[in-house]
Amino acid sequence: MGTRIRNSIRSKLLLFYSVAILAVVLLDLTIQVASYGAIREFEGRLSRYHGIHRLRIELSAHYSRVERFLRETSHTETVSTEQERHDFLFLVSGIEMTEAESLNAFFSLQATRRGLNAYFERLDSAIDRRLSGDRDWYQYMALAGRISVYVDGYLSTLLSEAMNYGEDRYQALLLHIQRIRRFTVGGLVLFVALFGMGAAAFSSSVADPIRRLAKASERIAAGELDVPEVHAPTGDEVEVLARSFNTMSKSIASMLTDLKGKAELERRLREEERELMGKERSLREAQFISLQDQIQPHFLFNALNTIARTALFEGASETERLSLALGRLFRYALGAPESMVPVKAELEIVEEYLAFQGLRFGDRLRWNIEAQPSAMTALIPRFTIQPFVENAVRHGIEPREDGGTVTVEVRKKSGRLSLNIRDTGVGMNIPAKGRMKTGSVPAVEGIGIDNVRRRLELRYGEASHLSIRSEPGEGTQVHISLPVEPAPEAPA
Repeated sequence: MGTRIRNSIRSKLLLFYSVAILAVVLLDLTIQVASYGAIREFEGRLSRYHGIHRLRIELSAHYSRVERFLRETSHTETVSTEQERHDFLFLVSGIEMTEAESLNAFFSLQATRRGLNAYFERLDSAIDRRLSGDRDWYQYMALAGRISVYVDGYLSTLLSEAMNYGEDRYQALLLHIQRIRRFTVGGLVLFVALFGMGAAAFSSSVADPIRRLAKASERIAAGELDVPEVHAPTGDEVEVLARSFNTMSKSIASMLTDLKGKAELERRLREEERELMGKERSLREAQFISLQDQIQPHFLFNALNTIARTALFEGASETERLSLALGRLFRYALGAPESMVPVKAELEIVEEYLAFQGLRFGDRLRWNIEAQPSAMTALIPRFTIQPFVENAVRHGIEPREDGGTVTVEVRKKSGRLSLNIRDTGVGMNIPAKGRMKTGSVPAVEGIGIDNVRRRLELRYGEASHLSIRSEPGEGTQVHISLPVEPAPEAPA
């Protein structure tokens, strides 16, 4: 079966030269775009200068023209400045289209717009009074003149700001053009270096496999059959030549390879047989040890039951209750740690533990267990809550002289189970990272709590969250969030 040529040497050459030409074109386009942007900015700033200067000239000429007209006009003529107001504001809008040079320039332009509106308002008042024969018309005309002077001052400030900014931008543009020139020279040098290396690599990719093929052919011709394959993953005619050579070399050495393969297979079979025999021996030893370990829990349960019956016969009801509670605790503890139990079973063993400790602490230990009925049948890993309750009693309540309260709450909401264990004990210092998710619980926990954390990670992964919050003197709060895992339905 022939090998299909993915990329011929001819197509690779065409691609190489096309990339080289495209790179040069892109460099030229980049330079052209940068130069065009600089020219556009220069033209925009120049247009802004002309607009400001034209506005100053036309404002001064307009005031002089209107004043001369009012001095010489008769009472019957009508005068309208609405179109002229519109023209002046249009010039201001054109100036506003260009970005302001500074905050002062922005405020000057805004003051110019307001000043023009005030100027035309006073001008209209002067015209109306002049046409109505009011002798005080010139006071309004003079006020309009003062406003035009203020506006001219604003425009002068704006023009000065524009000129200073334009000078800075001109210097910046000169530096920009110099950088473009350096970029052009550097880009050309880089392109020459890259394409030079590319040409060397391309020639090597063709010449090196051919050289290796020639050496391998000489070794086979000299009678050496164990010749390594010649790899040439070039996808062109050289790869086809290399694969054909390798096939020929394999055909010549096939008999020797088959013999070596059979010997290796026999050796592996013997090793696997020895490993299997060793595993069977280890399994028998583990079963024997397991039978021995089962004797110890049964002996412990029988001993506790014997103590409970003796206490019953002697009338020591409290001792009997303690023995039976301790037996239930041991039986629950010796269950498979990876097994799942209903929340109800876990809370019952927590109640047994707290009642057991209550006989020891008396009124110093108080507890409260609350759980939603809908959460009681959900499954959780065995010993998910009890280690935290035990930690609260041992490290939180016991050191406190007046004791404290342990609260356990179980809630079910939106497909998740929320477990909260709080105590009013002495508390502890926890780094800030200890208040994060399961994987970042600090190293202040005991072996049991660390075991809970690891088991939650193994079963739920990132779907479980465990956080511990505590402050010295303020107690400790543990929050566990798990996906709800309902109990399996009983078979019909």
